[in-house]
This record gives sequence, structure tokens and C-alpha cells, in this order.
Amino acid sequence: MTSLAAQSSRLLIAGAALFCAAAAPADAEETFASVLFQNDAFLGRDGGGYTSGAFISRMRVAAPGESGVSPALLLEPIVSGLGMPPATLASSTLGQYMVTPRDLTRRDPDPNDAPYMGALIFRSAQVYVHDDDIADMVAVNIGVIGPAAGAKQTQRFAHRITGSRHALGWDRQGPNKALVGVERYRAWRFAWGAAGAGAANGDVVTLAGGALGNVESSLGGTVLLRYGAGLDRSFPTVARVAAQFADPFVIGGGWFAYSGLSADRVFDDTPQRDGARFRKARWVAVAGMAYGWTHSSLTFSLQNASLLVESISRQSYGSITYSWRME
Repeated sequence: MTSLAAQSSRLLIAGAALFCAAAAPADAEETFASVLFQNDAFLGRDGGGYTSGAFISRMRVAAPGESGVSPALLLEPIVSGLGMPPATLASSTLGQYMVTPRDLTRRDPDPNDAPYMGALIFRSAQVYVHDDDIADMVAVNIGVIGPAAGAKQTQRFAHRITGSRHALGWDRQGPNKALVGVERYRAWRFAWGAAGAGAANGDVVTLAGGALGNVESSLGGTVLLRYGAGLDRSFPTVARVAAQFADPFVIGGGWFAYSGLSADRVFDDTPQRDGARFRKARWVAVAGMAYGWTHSSLTFSLQNASLLVESISRQSYGSITYSWRME
């Protein structure tokens, strides 16, 4: 294993240890761990844009009747400086994702195709719910893009296990680059149907906001339709989906089916290559199902996204998330 891959592995191990070593939750909060895996193999694909992502999260949610929890790790100085109220949900996420071209057999990728790109990212986010049906989300992302992210080694290991073909062009990915960004979104919930514990009803959640970063900046929104039971308690988890690398999940018992559409105007993206033409807009359609038991939740979704490279019409992949309450 190369030194860069070893450094990436140590970061992942250290992040996992940080989550596992966290103190037991106080009475005023409930603490959850979550593992998310995204891959185009769910739909029988391999390459041609966003290929795979794996993320581990630690989330703290205010217990029923409590006002909030302490800020997420990277957000504490920002929240304190701005005088923001306690968060309803605070999360810390460590993950890796990768982008590959359609043709994995070329050592020199087609410049009009998606590039090879790997990223290792740490994300702190928090959601504050107020007036019952309004939520404010703020997040900070830091990480690295390039060989130091270890995506080449991760994919080769996975392909060796599954017997898939090796991608030959990873040596052509761009140089290492630091990733820094902030996000700010607001969500509005419009509920309809029966009320009461355990009753099935529906809601429409709209999100609007943007992201500012050295790799990508964007401005846009999301409309999400849900139907199920326990929607009000799980509203803070929906406000997290402004990020591509998060699925909504159920807090406590309940379930819901959901579908939605996101659209973003992109102002800046990864370095462009000669010959490649890039779009200025991106959209993502999603449909999924979340089911929650008393202490755990499982979410599965299918997503169809337009890629910023004009030669790729869309990219489809599946996403599965398992969350459980930490005792």
C-alpha cells in the first residue's frame, strides 16, 4: 500500500475510533450511528460518473421535550460566534467517494467523459427546527481530493473481491487539492392528512439554499414528498438531504416512502480539462423507503442524477443507510 493510501486509511480508522469512543449520550439527547453506502452496481452499472461512496456518521438528536443538543464538532466556533440556538440534530460524518469514466479499460480517459476523481471528506452539520415546521441547516466540509483520498486503492480492493474488471486510468486523476466548503439551507414542511401518534399522513418538504467552497459552489433547492407514520419526529433528518451524501431516516418507530427532485446552479467545479464541456446546472431525482424500529432505521433509495460533463446524460445509483441508537 502506498504512503498516501496508508495516510487515508489511518484517517478513516481514526475517524471510526472517534465515533466509537464518544461519550454516552446525556439524558437530553439520543445518539445514533449511521453507515451509508452508495454504488452504481445496485443498478448494474460500473463507471460513467459518480460511482461509489461510503460514509460513517455520528448523530445526536434532542430527546422529546428537550430544546436541543450541543453544536457539531467543526461548527462550535461558528455557532457560538453567530449566537445560534441549540441544534435539534447535530452530525459528524467521515466518508470517501469516487467518480470514474464510462470506459474503465482506457489508460488515457476520454477528455469528454467523466474524470477519475476520489475524495476523502469530513463533514459537520446541524439542523435547528423552530416554529414546528421550519428547519435551518448549516454545515462545514473539509477534506482532500486526489490520490491522497485513496479511492484508487479502495476501488481496486472492491473489484478484487467482486471479480470486477480493474479501472486502468486512476494514474490520470488530478493532483491533490484541499477541499473546504460551507453550506446553508432552510427547509419548510407542509403537513397534510390524519394527525396523532402512529397515524399515516403525508407532507411536502421544500429546501432552498446554497454551498460555497473552493472546489464547488452552488445555489438551488429540493422538493420532497413523503407519506408514512412518524414524519414530524423525523423532519430534522430530511433537512440533511441538501447534501448528496445523506439519506433521511426514521427516529423511533415509524416508516415513510418518499420521492423528490433537486436542482442546482453550479458556479464552480473541479478543474476542467481540455475538450470537456461542462454544464452549469445539475438535477437529482430520488425515490426511496425508510423504516424505523425502536432503536434502529433502514433506508434504501434509487437516485438518478445529471452529470456536469455534457457527454453523460445521467447517472443512476442506489443508496442504502442503516442507523442505530448507541446505548
